[in-house]
Amino acid sequence: MKSTKKKLIWLTLPFLIAAILWFKWDNWFFNPPEPSYTPSSAPSRIMLTWSGNPLRSRDVTWEGDTVTHQGKLQITGSSVNGDTILYRASSKIIKTAGGASAFFRVGINNLTAGETYRYRVSTGDNWSEWYNFKMNSATDSSFSFIYLGDVQDSINGTAGKLFSRASESCPNAAFMLFIGDMIERPHDSYWGEFFREGGTLFRTIPVLASPGNHEYYKGLIQKLDERWMAHFSFPQNGPPDFLGRACYWDYLNTRIISLDSNGIQTLPSALEQRKWLKSVLEATHQKWIIVIMHHPLYSTSRGRDYFYLRTLFKPLFDQYNVDLVLAGHDHAYGRAIHIPDDEFKHKQGPVYVVTHASPKVYDIGFSEKMDKLASNTRMYQLLDVSNDSIKFSAYTFNGTFFDGFTIHKDGAGNKSVTEHAPKISANYLMPTKGFLQHSSQKEKEKYNQEMEIWKKSRN
Repeated sequence: MKSTKKKLIWLTLPFLIAAILWFKWDNWFFNPPEPSYTPSSAPSRIMLTWSGNPLRSRDVTWEGDTVTHQGKLQITGSSVNGDTILYRASSKIIKTAGGASAFFRVGINNLTAGETYRYRVSTGDNWSEWYNFKMNSATDSSFSFIYLGDVQDSINGTAGKLFSRASESCPNAAFMLFIGDMIERPHDSYWGEFFREGGTLFRTIPVLASPGNHEYYKGLIQKLDERWMAHFSFPQNGPPDFLGRACYWDYLNTRIISLDSNGIQTLPSALEQRKWLKSVLEATHQKWIIVIMHHPLYSTSRGRDYFYLRTLFKPLFDQYNVDLVLAGHDHAYGRAIHIPDDEFKHKQGPVYVVTHASPKVYDIGFSEKMDKLASNTRMYQLLDVSNDSIKFSAYTFNGTFFDGFTIHKDGAGNKSVTEHAPKISANYLMPTKGFLQHSSQKEKEKYNQEMEIWKKSRN
């Protein structure tokens, strides 16, 4: 009898694997062909960021056609007595199935803290407009920034409106922080859409980011689109196999650490990032530690669980007193404050946040870990960092205040969190249109039961 069962298992196993591959092939392996494209001869897709000291340096990247390999940047400010300084850019041509573009980069050093600068860039003899950026002062004790989850918009989408609302609500933002999946897929047209939506903001406010799975080409071993590395000029302080995508930035009293969660595809790649993270955390002396990564440790969406990320990283987050873990990927908002420290149950652990800014929405999983949840809406988040607190505020696409909390920390490193969020509205917990269209009556009833149980436990 046992022998017969084993034979049946071995006989049906290939068919089961084949069925799974059949249904999941597009999701796991298929890369739609990239349409042909011709880049502009004028400078385009200009982005401001930094890879060095944020109080003394800025990096600028831009794109052009392959006719000329020469790019230049001019910069002026009162600290250079009105003179214009000329930089020659490094360049690289990236070829894809759809075409080829030249990418340019300039690192600007020895800037003056607190100064406002004007710059423009060129490809050959074609110059961009002039753009301004302001350096923070070395005496500043606080700063603010904008945090955005997956953008992943359609062509001619509306994410630009959300970016503008966030910027209007935080006019002195030190930087904009993205958590991956800025594009729908690694095609020139979607990169163009992301930069169209960012507009002048990307040229005047530094951009920091972590890569997401949609910046990768699908496959048994996924590969990051080279254009991601060309657009984002980040510190080369990460693990050897993840330079420029796993890294950290130090800004005043805060260390921001970026992990490439989608790059964890094998055990060696997982251990490489974990070892590096441990060494970075051990050497951190800043008061605040913020970790950013595309995939969350605690999912907000139905049927998803990233247990391998919790196994790898949560013990380190707890041990080294990480304050915030900011993630995306799940296309539903979630915030968890009360997840205990693995070793010291009474100790305040990190606050975990998952968010997105995409028109694509996923259904909520009603995890007991989450103190706040929302679907069917796009979000932007504003953070105010000072010597003794981090204030977090989340807003819906139309600017409605949805969630808020403040992390407090005293001189001895003791933490507490206070919530200042409005009461949970059932409108944000309702199933998506896709769920209602494709789910059975039994599944809908289960959803409603889970929703009511979760609501009662939180209100």
